Amino acid sequence: MPAVLTLCLLAGVTTSCAPGGPATTGADAFPVPNGEARGADFYRAPDAGRLAGSAPGTVFADAPMEVAPALREAAGEARRIMYRSDGTGGRPAAVTGFLMVPRGEAPEGGWPLVAWAHGTAGVGPRCAPSRTPNLYPEADVHNYEQLVARLLADGYAVVGTDYAGLGLPGELHGYFDLGAESRAVIDSVRAARRLVPAIGTAWAGVGHSQGGHAVLGTGQEAAHRAPELRYRGTAALAPGSHLPEAVDHMAKLRPPFPEGAGDLAAYAAYLAVGAGLYAPQTAPGELLADRLAAQMPAAKRLCLGELPVHLAGLEPPLGGITEPGWRESEGLRNFFRDADPARRSSPEPVLLLQGGRDLSVPERFTAALREELSALGDTVDYRTYPEADHDALLDAAYPDLVAWLNSRLKGGESTG
Repeated sequence: MPAVLTLCLLAGVTTSCAPGGPATTGADAFPVPNGEARGADFYRAPDAGRLAGSAPGTVFADAPMEVAPALREAAGEARRIMYRSDGTGGRPAAVTGFLMVPRGEAPEGGWPLVAWAHGTAGVGPRCAPSRTPNLYPEADVHNYEQLVARLLADGYAVVGTDYAGLGLPGELHGYFDLGAESRAVIDSVRAARRLVPAIGTAWAGVGHSQGGHAVLGTGQEAAHRAPELRYRGTAALAPGSHLPEAVDHMAKLRPPFPEGAGDLAAYAAYLAVGAGLYAPQTAPGELLADRLAAQMPAAKRLCLGELPVHLAGLEPPLGGITEPGWRESEGLRNFFRDADPARRSSPEPVLLLQGGRDLSVPERFTAALREELSALGDTVDYRTYPEADHDALLDAAYPDLVAWLNSRLKGGESTG
């Protein structure tokens, strides 16, 4: 599924980090790249007064959502949602996403809830997973669709945030802004329970890649931000971490670039968008090489799979990806510091799942992350799957993931 920032660089990968290779669809029109545009009218932000006067988790809108066959078979109901959260800098934000509940009657105490956090899709509004039936802006990618369908079939309601800035026209997503990501996840749970009273108070955060990064932040904030709910733990599949090391390695790359350099540059460009939103005084050129910095309009418009194709086709080609002196920028230093998912502890257990053949998030990064979280006092269950790559992890780890969820949300206390 979607890769996180180009951590693949540290594993020496030179081919695409995107699932299934880059897409070839056009990207200039506003309708979603999947061609599913019938919900476009849903994506209208509330007026500023209503946004400012609402509490986190307030539902602004919901509407039926057309979903792919696997989801249609598993879900008793599927809806797009729009709710209040706090985005970059803690500013009020309208955030879109989806909510699905299983077929049948809710168990006593209500449906247990999984708050799903997706991997990298892009930073522009047309890249929002809720805009597409398969929950990802490339029509031939089905990993997330299948994962959510399995959770529904196993008796979990699932709410998925698009993150602040994805979905609504005229906005941008603060890529790897850990605070904004985690708030969007937590507030999606409040919104879900307001829409479906049959959802219980017990919930867990589950995320992959960028989404694994997001739910690690969620675990640190959940009890404080939503004390009325019962947060039961964090499951992070191949989570993004150690971003400064990845950027440092990118700074060493010079032409002739290997095949797939457009992919690497795309992730760096998304990072520059996130850093610029977090620290507005930060210019793209403080992180990116000059010619890549000039491509920021494309980075803000094109989803993952489209942007790498655009960047790889530039004439003259890129001369570099990131600037070796990026650490001289105070804004960038602060951004990467606050993006570190191992800065604070989580009171609930953490499940870390990692593929041994992951070329997007190297296993050594997640192993180091385990040690860092443990040093903070977290209870960490770390499991590896030697034959799984970044995307295959979702299927390989699912039996362990659902068993862990069952123990946390259905079967009483877990030892973690």
